[in-house]
This record gives sequence, C-alpha cells and structure tokens, in this order.
Amino acid sequence: MNCLDVRRVLGGDPTARPVALVAHLAECPTCARHAKQLARLDSLIHRALSVPVRAAAAASVEQTARPRWLALAAGLGAAAVLAVLSWTLYPQPALATALVGHMGHEPASWVRTPVPASPAAVGYVLGRAGVALAPEAAQVSYAHSCLFRGWYVPHLVVQTPGGPMTVMVLTHEKVPRAMRIDEGGYRGVIVPAARGAFAVLAPAGTDPAAIDAVVARLASVVRYTG
Repeated sequence: MNCLDVRRVLGGDPTARPVALVAHLAECPTCARHAKQLARLDSLIHRALSVPVRAAAAASVEQTARPRWLALAAGLGAAAVLAVLSWTLYPQPALATALVGHMGHEPASWVRTPVPASPAAVGYVLGRAGVALAPEAAQVSYAHSCLFRGWYVPHLVVQTPGGPMTVMVLTHEKVPRAMRIDEGGYRGVIVPAARGAFAVLAPAGTDPAAIDAVVARLASVVRYTG
C-alpha cells in the first residue's frame, strides 16, 4: 500500500485500520500525521452533529434572536469543516504522490530524442484542455492526453539541455504555493499558474535549477484558449 492508497482508504473511513494500512503508517510519518488529522476532524464532525440546537433555541422564549445566530454559527461551522475536509482529504503531498505514480504508466516517454512530436498531436492534446503553446516553446517530443484525478490533462515531454522533462498542465488543480517533489525516483516542482497549476518532473539527480528554468519558461509560452 502506497501513500495515495492510504489517503483514499482514510478519506472513505478515517477509522479504517486494515493490516496493510497500519504497516504503512508505522513506516511513513507523513501519512501517520495525516491519519491523526483525519481522526481529529472526524471527532469534531461527530461532536458538531450532536449539538442539540433545537433544545438550545427553545430554552428561552425571550432570546428570540438566539436561534438565528445558532443557525448562522452552525452554517459557518459546517462551511469551515467542509473547507478543512477538502484540504485534508487531498492535501498537496497527495497531489505530488499522484504525479509520481502517474509517471510509471508511460516510461517510454522518457527518451532523449531530436525528433519532435507531431504538431497536430500536440495541438489536439493541448486544445482538449483549453491551452496552447507559443511558437517559441521548447521542443515537445511526446504529447498525450491523460486521465489524472478525474480530468484529462496534457502530459508533455520537453527536450532540454539537461535531458527530457515531463510537463503536466493541471488547469483543474489549485495550489497555494510552489511545492518541491523528491520521491519515487523523480525530482520536480508543482507551481501555481494563471489557471490551475503546472507540474514539472525529471529523473532524480536532475539539477533543480534546470527544472526551475522550465517552470519559468512555461509561464511565458502557455496560452489559455478556452
């Protein structure tokens, strides 16, 4: 069981503790911390749902405004819980793990080659996601539309002086800040974009400065068309 499997199981049932999950939690501090956060949130939700709001509202006829404030507080509390829940169930480390896991599905794309991908193929893959590349973009040697976390996203490989790097345009993801990736034999970064995020991954050992150069370039060559 990997980190993504653990988060999916816990997202469905924060109290679940199958043998494989327990073994993973014993070896992975990040997932162990995530499990504790979910357990606390689950407890908070149960306590919130058990508050006798109607009984409290009927306790005093004179305090007629109190039920409205209780309802408002309950609504705000529910909104806060949902916001925390959406962040906790799919935190940014889970996004990084999902990206690294996706890399294993297309190993043939990691080749150093002077042969560019078909412009028609690149245009189709990007257009499906509502984006395009400026003519001065780096050479794209591989382009595929991949199903990733429920969305079809452009999976490109660009040729750079430091070797091939994968670029994924994640218009449906939201990240608050840049996040480094260094796991599973890959190194990279996820950064906020004008619409969603960009992810750039390269083999472990790649110079981070080379990765940052690709990220900086993306901001100037990606165009949003839809």
